[in-house]
Amino acid sequence: MIVRIMGQGQWVLEPEHLMALNELDRALEDRVEADDHDGMVAALQKLVDGVKEMGVEVPEDVLVESDLVLPDVDVSLDDVRELLASTEEFYGLIPDAEDELNEGDEESSEL
Repeated sequence: MIVRIMGQGQWVLEPEHLMALNELDRALEDRVEADDHDGMVAALQKLVDGVKEMGVEVPEDVLVESDLVLPDVDVSLDDVRELLASTEEFYGLIPDAEDELNEGDEESSEL
């Protein structure tokens, strides 16, 4: 999975990384629901840091399509609320780890 962080670049993540990121994503959703801007910024920063720590940065001279786009931490609470609303049918900002891991199992069983 390729994750773009707006204004910062792209990182490649393995499906296994999503489990830890899902926890950070839920914390972000909780802060948005609580209308807590400062808490939302702190939670988003942890999510961005998690992507950077777990992922492998894509070199700037390589062009690849992103599977997921995260906002930079200077985003407004309303903008994050809109992003969450656009993905709420499936997940928060990060896809559910179980869905991604199971998708890989289905692909390997088809081979």
